[in-house]
Amino acid sequence: MRLGPATPSARRLPPHRPRPAPYPERCSPGLRVSPALGPAPEDVERRGGRLSKMKVTLSALDTHESSFTPLVVIELAQDVKEETKEWLKNRIISKKKDGGAQLLFRPLLNKYEKETLENQNLYLVGASKIRLLLGAEAVGLVKECNDNTMRAFTYGTRHTFKGFDDDNDDFLTMAECQFIIKHELENLRARDEKMIPGYPQAKLYPGKSLLRRLLTSGIVIQVFPLHDNEALKKLEDSWYTRFTIKCQPTENHRLESAYQNHLILKVLVFNFLNCFASLFYIAFVLRDMKLLRQSLATLLITSQILNQVVESLLPYWLQRKHHMQVKRKVQALKADIDATLYEQVVLEKEMGTYLGTFDDYLELFLQFGYVSLFSCVYPLAATFAVLNNLTEVNSDALKMCRVFKRPFAEPSASIGVWQLAFETMSVISVVTNCALIGMSPQVNALFPESKADLILIVVAVEHALLAFKFILAFAIPDKPRHIQMKLARLEFESLEALKQQCSVPFTHLWNLMPVALADTHSDCLAPTQVMHVAGTQASGFCGPRTRHWK
Repeated sequence: MRLGPATPSARRLPPHRPRPAPYPERCSPGLRVSPALGPAPEDVERRGGRLSKMKVTLSALDTHESSFTPLVVIELAQDVKEETKEWLKNRIISKKKDGGAQLLFRPLLNKYEKETLENQNLYLVGASKIRLLLGAEAVGLVKECNDNTMRAFTYGTRHTFKGFDDDNDDFLTMAECQFIIKHELENLRARDEKMIPGYPQAKLYPGKSLLRRLLTSGIVIQVFPLHDNEALKKLEDSWYTRFTIKCQPTENHRLESAYQNHLILKVLVFNFLNCFASLFYIAFVLRDMKLLRQSLATLLITSQILNQVVESLLPYWLQRKHHMQVKRKVQALKADIDATLYEQVVLEKEMGTYLGTFDDYLELFLQFGYVSLFSCVYPLAATFAVLNNLTEVNSDALKMCRVFKRPFAEPSASIGVWQLAFETMSVISVVTNCALIGMSPQVNALFPESKADLILIVVAVEHALLAFKFILAFAIPDKPRHIQMKLARLEFESLEALKQQCSVPFTHLWNLMPVALADTHSDCLAPTQVMHVAGTQASGFCGPRTRHWK
């Protein structure tokens, strides 16, 4: 479920009080987002004294083009009408209180192509430094403080965060900046418009996302972030060499996580049978260990070579060929100082879209199966897997940086259902290896008369190994102790602050329930969270609303 900005309240609210520390969530290392969302930026001027310590508000942001750094590209269809372009531009650059995103926006035009229509459908989106910092507070971005704790970023306490400096533009990573811009674009909502200007058939409904409607109407072709070329040059120095499953039909899943879990389950079952059924037949029906060893080596080595060629070498060669064509075109135009940016945008526009980590996880899952399921028959498989992974790291970096468009960073709590898939594979591997060892001639020679004793011993060893595996899994915590201590500390501080803020009678909270439900999109909240929102409204606390990722 996507995070949206908190809906502003029309009531006159009392002065701001200190917010309790938010509950952190585990996210990907590159991007941590707190579930506690800050107030909508358009409320800055309404809530008297709320941000009195802030020297800058959204109404005073620097939107001068001298500070423009392109971060995201919007590609429109070739035949989009001028009134539609002007309307979209106004909505993006308008102030938050007027329903806009208050971002920087300009067309990508080469000086020698201003009279053509070919590239006037490409637009660059950026934001000033202050706008990005306020956006980081709005989405609840979690950053490290000077005391080594992780807290949701707030503009008022920005100097308490590690690495922040008023003259330093590197406090927010490029991925975080692009995530903020994506969040603001996705939360542009229809207001009084009944339709998209110039397209009467494209109806608009109050409160619905404009960007999603533009995409489904074919007016916007795609929205993608730009690569950081300087960072890519550093990566290229360490590259070892220079060298997709289509999603299942959309089902009526309520949550994206449920859709992904069902997709992974179906594909895993199919690929498990497709890749390993023949090996199980050779091992347990034909009982031909020599043929099993040959088949395993052939499948493992062939799949690794094909994956390297199809995933990285071939796409990179095609992309390199297109890059040279674009470069010759730019040089023929005697491009000006913006030629580098122009070339980059045109090139990345034609790159393929990265559909996610599904294919990469599936490749690792199958490789893990080849190595572990029959390791006692072909121990050399582990060596080939290590050699493949040494080159896979660099080829994946090449694929992400030179073959696909740069993907937007997405928060993640864990690897999800893949954890269960790998654990299940490890359990099956213990069983199959114990069975193969028990079927070997050397072990059978130790029990020439009684096969029952052999079976009992194999089962006992298999159970002992499984018990040892589960003991290790239980003994090693999922979270390191120092992380557990920090999370417990944050939770304790949040509860203490909440007790001080929410000292109101229960009946008063119950009367505020309808307001809380209307103000927080109750489909995203648990009942206890709704009571928390009602309590914060009753006590004058206008801080972030607690929301959960779904």
